[in-house]
Amino acid sequence: MLGPRIEGERGIALITPTLDHLKRNVEWMTRPETTRFWGVRAMDLRPEHAEKRFGENATDPTLVNWTIAFEGEQVGMTGLFHIDWITRDAESGIFIGRHDLYGKGIASEAIRLRTRFAWDELRLRRIHNWIAMRNRGSRRANEKAGYRQMGRFPRSWYRSGQWHDEWLGEILNPDWV
Repeated sequence: MLGPRIEGERGIALITPTLDHLKRNVEWMTRPETTRFWGVRAMDLRPEHAEKRFGENATDPTLVNWTIAFEGEQVGMTGLFHIDWITRDAESGIFIGRHDLYGKGIASEAIRLRTRFAWDELRLRRIHNWIAMRNRGSRRANEKAGYRQMGRFPRSWYRSGQWHDEWLGEILNPDWV
């Protein structure tokens, strides 16, 4: 499903993604400075498959995708994935493709907006995620939005000659606690 527009603070908004947004994100995903903390991510990034993937994402009832906009310009994406409607649980993810904007609070606000939507509109009980321990910025952005460590996955994946641990985070809907 494509998420609705949600206005945030300081020029940050979650907007309904377009095919052009997806293509731009795919371009950013091929750059090592934006994906250095990604573990095993098996996805087809070939441009000729973008339209098919966009259509699948738009109709999948187990996910909600947004484009992240900063001052009206696309800077990344975020979403809720693998939504389990029985247990009211979902996995979350965020990607800022403009590495020159890291540390500006964009991810923190996007996570806050996404989480509020999950509580208010989807009535989810819990959101969880997996973040490379070395990705301090992403962990910090999630923690600022209320996510807490529920565990650690040592030596989760191997890349560039070294093992990487993952931080397992979650946030519980206060209405369910």
